[in-house]
Amino acid sequence: MDWNDGSELPCIILFIRLNGVDMSSLVLERKQTSERFTEKEKTKRIMKWIRYQDSKIRKRFSFLKYQNTIGFSITIGSALGMIVLGSLYVADIIPFWACIIGNGIFASFLHEMEHDLIHSIYFKENPKMQNFLFWMVWLFRANTVNPWFRKEIHLLHHKLSGNIEDIEERFISNGMPWGIRRILVMIDPIMAVVLQGPKIRKDAIRYLAKIKAKPIKGPYRLVYLLLWYSFLVWGSISLINWAFGNPIQETGTTANIHNFLNTAAVVYLIPCWLRQSAIQIVSSNMHYYGDVKSLYQQTQVLDSLWILPLHLFCFNFGATHGIHHFVVTQPFYLRQAVAPRVKPLLKKYGIRFNDFESMTRANRYQKEEISGVAIPA
Repeated sequence: MDWNDGSELPCIILFIRLNGVDMSSLVLERKQTSERFTEKEKTKRIMKWIRYQDSKIRKRFSFLKYQNTIGFSITIGSALGMIVLGSLYVADIIPFWACIIGNGIFASFLHEMEHDLIHSIYFKENPKMQNFLFWMVWLFRANTVNPWFRKEIHLLHHKLSGNIEDIEERFISNGMPWGIRRILVMIDPIMAVVLQGPKIRKDAIRYLAKIKAKPIKGPYRLVYLLLWYSFLVWGSISLINWAFGNPIQETGTTANIHNFLNTAAVVYLIPCWLRQSAIQIVSSNMHYYGDVKSLYQQTQVLDSLWILPLHLFCFNFGATHGIHHFVVTQPFYLRQAVAPRVKPLLKKYGIRFNDFESMTRANRYQKEEISGVAIPA
């Protein structure tokens, strides 16, 4: 028995159950299927299947050939969506939570667009349009590093994923032991620089020296951080005073500034922070680190329902990003479309799913060590 993509598996299981066949034989055969090939052979088969499914969808839906138009429309539409929801909140038409959730989701679309632009999936022959879209996706998510700098460290990530020189993933905590330090790195950009920056500069100095783009471009991220920390500090002080029965009485300019911060937080600051924290928690834990020897070992699939709240703000990243590592030229919306047909094949060929134990071993791929020698899973 051999399966192309695993889509017929439910029917096979039903047939087996009706006929009283032991399910353990099915599991054993699937395991043998995975062990029959080398990692290199399995990687080639996975890549071939992804491309095949991609081509099927493209043939079925002819409008997908207008890739540049689709990408442009998603970018402008998401930016306008954030403006509209923000305006509706300011006009007191929608509640704060609807604005936060909606703008967080729109911001996740913009992140996916930035990622696709980094791989030149849109307007490959038009650098001016790419730069325009880079500005759009960045200014609506200004808590991130600028996309020109990120492009260089992200392309490096694909070359060195799981290695000590993987600047991008290490800056969001990949490879750190679980604890308060790692949590701070995942959710706070200043802590990421303070706690990880010196180590990364030491370990990856040769690659950092080759990066041409500057990590700081204009005051935009600085403005975001100034507003964000002002909101957090001011809000914390107000909350503490209120809890002790001594609320601060704000009037005039002070009240206006605080109201502005609260409005900015709902419309922009919190949605951007939610999106960024969600993707950094998921990404730093779905990538393996430290003992990665091949493309096959770089990622796992995180599609557990426990991840769903995070996936809401990072566009199902953990369930589909591994597909991107195998085929980097695929737009994010097509990656989502092929995922239901691709994930069974990933499982068939031994790609790990929901390996939460990896979080307890600092994202190492190897599962056990005996006498200092790593034992493959």
